[in-house]
Amino acid sequence: MQALMTYARRLIPVLLLLPGVLSPPSGALAGPAVVSIGRENWLHPWVPDLRRPGRRIAIRPEKRIDVVILPDGYLAGERSEFDRAVEKWYARFLTFPAWGEFRGAFRLRGLWTPGEARATARQKSHFAVGVAERKVTDTRSKETAAAVFKAVGQIDVNRSVSGKRFSHLVVVMLIKDEGGRNPSGVARSVTSPDDGTVAPVAFGADSHHEFGHAFGGLRDEYILTADARAKGKTPDRLSLFAVSNLSYTKERESLPWSHLAPGSAVNPDPASVIGVLWPGGGAEHGVWHSEARCFMNGGHENWDLAKTRRGAGLRDNTRFCFWCEEILVAKTLYRTGQLGDSTDGEVLWKKWEELRPFYQKAFNVAARIQTQNQKNAQAGVPNSPLLQRPP
Repeated sequence: MQALMTYARRLIPVLLLLPGVLSPPSGALAGPAVVSIGRENWLHPWVPDLRRPGRRIAIRPEKRIDVVILPDGYLAGERSEFDRAVEKWYARFLTFPAWGEFRGAFRLRGLWTPGEARATARQKSHFAVGVAERKVTDTRSKETAAAVFKAVGQIDVNRSVSGKRFSHLVVVMLIKDEGGRNPSGVARSVTSPDDGTVAPVAFGADSHHEFGHAFGGLRDEYILTADARAKGKTPDRLSLFAVSNLSYTKERESLPWSHLAPGSAVNPDPASVIGVLWPGGGAEHGVWHSEARCFMNGGHENWDLAKTRRGAGLRDNTRFCFWCEEILVAKTLYRTGQLGDSTDGEVLWKKWEELRPFYQKAFNVAARIQTQNQKNAQAGVPNSPLLQRPP
């Protein structure tokens, strides 16, 4: 609880600086097409100094990460609603420590691009996203790609690429279907029809979850196909470019999150259910994630924790598990130039492992794990038949 209170005290001053978070937006209808939010955080970009908590490291503007929010299915008279949606998105973004503590590294803006139709299966909206039965169903049309890259071309963004993929830009698309709802979303890569550049895009509802895919490369932790067996393989050596929130092995020494397992330095409680084995990651068998509930989990064919019924929602809408958070922090440090200049993923991961103890201290990981252990015990999570402990 003390760790949570400490983080809340850090966050409150940030929220007070956000227009529209604690008060309605002013002059939204008369404003420019660009909705700028959190400018005081990212105008002079920075990352926290993990070695010296409370201090900051200035980063070059070309290392800053851009987040551009676009509206699809919004009509001309709904500008103020879009402005509020952008402000709400940013406020929630900051509640996740992996992003809130790195708020100086993320430049977030909305770009107002109204259309003449809602997003439907007919794909007549501005970005031509297909929507049916409250789900995003089609993001791969040439019309969608052309409209996304036209919009991105209208705003100053970091155009750094890794290969052909934007490395410092993520697009978020908020959508309105026929009922005015933001449909269930997906994360997809959209390719420019002009030069083949690829932009990661988080479409639709739960777009912070989809942003975890698009920015962090995180995988879904829910069971999508009942009784299916995974075919993946956990790499012998961890690489920043291949590290995953899923494991295809049960052996403790091979688990990528073994440093979080019960009995570890940051998690000494032997009864803890953090850093263990929970089934699911697309398939049901042969793949595991590290905590029962996480923002990257969901519903679909999940068992409830008592293993009595399918379809249980195991998403924690307030937090990433500790392993997912660590991956996000490591990838942010890499993009902002804090892990050195190597292009070798294994070398970069070694650099991260050198920084890990400082991250754990700066982010109060041990205290937060202890708090989560208490919550899990109170909820009876350690009694779940789904739980497996690594041999």
